[in-house]
Amino acid sequence: MCGIFGTIGDGAAFRTIEGLRRLEYRGYDSSGIAVLLDCSDSNLKVETERAVGYVSDLESKITEKFKKSNLAIGHTRWATHGGITIDNAHPHSSNDGLMSVVHNGIIENTSKLLEEIVSSGYELKSETDTELIIHLLHKQIGKERDSNTVLKGFKKVIEKLEGAWAIAVIVSGIDGIFIARNGAPLVIGRCPNCVSVSSDPMPLYGCCTEIAYLDDGDIAFVSDRGVNLLSNSSDLIFAPHKGDYSPEDPGIFPHMMLKEIHDQPVALQNAIAGRVSVTGNDALLSGFSLTPDKIRSLNSINLVACGTAFYAAQLGARYIQTISGIGATAFLSSEFSADIFAGKDTLTIGVTQSGETKDTLDALTRAKLAGGHIASICNVIDSTIARFTGNGAYLYAGPEYSVASTKAFTNMTAVLLLFSLTIADRGQGSLRDLIASMRRLPQKMTSFLLSDEDYAPIVEALSNSKVVLFIGRGPNAHIASEAALKMMEVTYLPCLAYPAGELKHGPISLIEEGTPVIAISPDDSHAAKMEANIRECASRGANVILVTNKPSPVEDFCTHVIRTPQLDPFLSPFMSIMPLQLLAYHLAVRLGRNVDRPRNLAKSVTVV
Repeated sequence: MCGIFGTIGDGAAFRTIEGLRRLEYRGYDSSGIAVLLDCSDSNLKVETERAVGYVSDLESKITEKFKKSNLAIGHTRWATHGGITIDNAHPHSSNDGLMSVVHNGIIENTSKLLEEIVSSGYELKSETDTELIIHLLHKQIGKERDSNTVLKGFKKVIEKLEGAWAIAVIVSGIDGIFIARNGAPLVIGRCPNCVSVSSDPMPLYGCCTEIAYLDDGDIAFVSDRGVNLLSNSSDLIFAPHKGDYSPEDPGIFPHMMLKEIHDQPVALQNAIAGRVSVTGNDALLSGFSLTPDKIRSLNSINLVACGTAFYAAQLGARYIQTISGIGATAFLSSEFSADIFAGKDTLTIGVTQSGETKDTLDALTRAKLAGGHIASICNVIDSTIARFTGNGAYLYAGPEYSVASTKAFTNMTAVLLLFSLTIADRGQGSLRDLIASMRRLPQKMTSFLLSDEDYAPIVEALSNSKVVLFIGRGPNAHIASEAALKMMEVTYLPCLAYPAGELKHGPISLIEEGTPVIAISPDDSHAAKMEANIRECASRGANVILVTNKPSPVEDFCTHVIRTPQLDPFLSPFMSIMPLQLLAYHLAVRLGRNVDRPRNLAKSVTVV
């Protein structure tokens, strides 16, 4: 969560504000900036400004004097310790105002360290775990102000901390930034006229030509003269800044979420391109260190993921088992017991959009320590998880800015399907047909998005609901879960999802006159049982909203019907999810929600 950005160079404050704007998806409860107006004056206090809300609220408070700065650090916050207030917003400064800190992560031994700070006479001005870092540093270095002494003192402070952190500190009279990483990402970027530090590489596009990643345990002093690194691992290696960057621009759409829903046909085409043989008969997903033959010889495959990625992983596990016959299970990363499920004859794959998800990184670490093979499927190139696993596949969905994931979910599902097809025994005619159908999917998705489906009546029916129930069977049970999460994220309505066969085992007690039930029932082997479930809901007064690709008599029991294109039943989840993404979006707009930045959420979850 939280975003850190810092700049050394002309216009540092405004470069830092722009960096924070690009990091805002990591947290947007509050934001702040600290600058040095004259790095040669060790008695000149750090200038800070903070604001509750978005980076634009902070920007409106930045005055002309900040233009003079050539050293700045900034932060956009997702609250963990303390409420959403100005006092709790970063940066936090020492009592004498001569040094400031920003921090991403959680200090787990806060209570113990606070006792040391309070007993030493320091005044605490916030409820955060971050503020203690700057007081510890102030106590450690005393009146010493040269970079080497401060770096050594900074190291001693870091050695006292327990938990996870990315930290950046500036000190009056010193023309650089002190940084440290443990369990939370931090990147250094440089170009001829500036040096920057950032929580992830994406904001560095356009301002830095090369970047280097800090490893856990790294502590450094960064200036325009270079990097003084204290590390137990290896030297810092700068490499050209590669990858895809598209600015956060909705274009003709009112919101990024709607744009990204409409991006899906192109994103899916990018995921498939180059991963199917010239003949179109075989899937050829590369990037994994294990060969398909070796993977087929394993005892099991574990997929570890969180949130939206978990529902894609559930679909992926179903595809792997059905197509390849290899045992596969999807686990919530936070609940993955590597000591039970990982070992030398297993492969654990982390599925993540950002490649920074802390729970997933921890699950992969446990799997590796258990002696298992690990790999990753993620969207952000050179992300922490991609570098940690060293093998796997990228989504190629392009940057996803809206906090509620849409196109990344589709590409996760597609890449997992391609993985299943790649490791399956070749030559099955049914698989060739499936690959051919998959290649036609982007065109069908485009046709659906260009249709004139009217969501207004359904949105109106849902706008006064207290709860929405989603049901499906087979692969579309996972789509029901993802659709419920999507609607809940952006509308703040309680949304529940269950396999339709579970209705009679508890959830049906929620249904009363007018309760909305969204039923996903394409033309597949589950249709007859879904019809029975829909009738059960309707007979108890539910307003059933049916998502289907074939007319059927059960429509008589539904208040609304959303039609999707007909295609291979195995691929129906790709089409079933799209109208439900759109429905969630339109309902959120109708309810006046901040669609791209829902309350309390963040795009990259880097704390546990």
